[in-house]
Amino acid sequence: MFEKLLVPVDGSPTSAVALPLACTVARATGAELVLLRVLPPGSSTPNESTTAPRAELERLAQELPAEHLRVRTIVLHDEPVATAILQAVRDQGADLIVMATHGRVGLARIVLGSVAQAVVAESPVPVLLTRPDDLPVTQLNTLLVPVDSSPGSTLALGAAVPLARATGARLVLLQVVVPWITSSLSPWLLIDPNWDEDVRAGAQQYVQSLAARLQRAGLKATAEVVTARSTWTGLGTTSHITEQIVEAAETVDAHLVVMSTHAHTGPLRSMLGSVTDEVVRTGRRPVLVLRRSDRDPAKAAQ
Repeated sequence: MFEKLLVPVDGSPTSAVALPLACTVARATGAELVLLRVLPPGSSTPNESTTAPRAELERLAQELPAEHLRVRTIVLHDEPVATAILQAVRDQGADLIVMATHGRVGLARIVLGSVAQAVVAESPVPVLLTRPDDLPVTQLNTLLVPVDSSPGSTLALGAAVPLARATGARLVLLQVVVPWITSSLSPWLLIDPNWDEDVRAGAQQYVQSLAARLQRAGLKATAEVVTARSTWTGLGTTSHITEQIVEAAETVDAHLVVMSTHAHTGPLRSMLGSVTDEVVRTGRRPVLVLRRSDRDPAKAAQ
């Protein structure tokens, strides 16, 4: 399980919202907290006054509830910030990054936050993202894991299982079924409606079988299957998968949503992966994100 959590903070209220979540995970897993502040090169020195960022970081660490917590602080003089965070992960041997990202509304919600995007795109370890308007997490009782029998959902479940085992949390396995008829064909065609019923029945069998295996392993697990709503746009249909995941997280009162994403680089590195990205931006629950390109995902999750 997680042994060392890296928590980047920059002195802003936004970055500080990750601290309660990080403390909750650290207490649940026995992990050490490493608070990281990244400063531009030459912006300060270790001998500055108590108002310096180094002293502020120390005060922040001292304000955290001390019970069952081990906390260290690190100040780096480097840039860009995302590169410094990733280097600190390697230098410190951290196995989880816990960080806040922008909580934006309206059209600005399409921007997750450049630092968070860059970190997720390159991180060798899982990244736990939370926004200022996410519900505060002080316990880990329920983990929502969207599954679809793909390698990505297998990776997410591989991280969720040891976390549930360590905390005693209930795993809720969610499969969102996309109607084949409405997603693939024009709405005016006459199609046998049993096709979509068969798809849902197959999904139900898969997710219930998966939950049963976890139960036999001593875990608390339940299965949920929902059908994505679809909207006809004139050029095709759009299935609202994200909305179903976000609604399910609220319904089951999930403390974390555990998902995977593609690891894009180059021009695409600003994209987390459409569904995961939308769940982070539009939901109200923290999201544990794992990159599908991790060379050794099992190691990252254990």
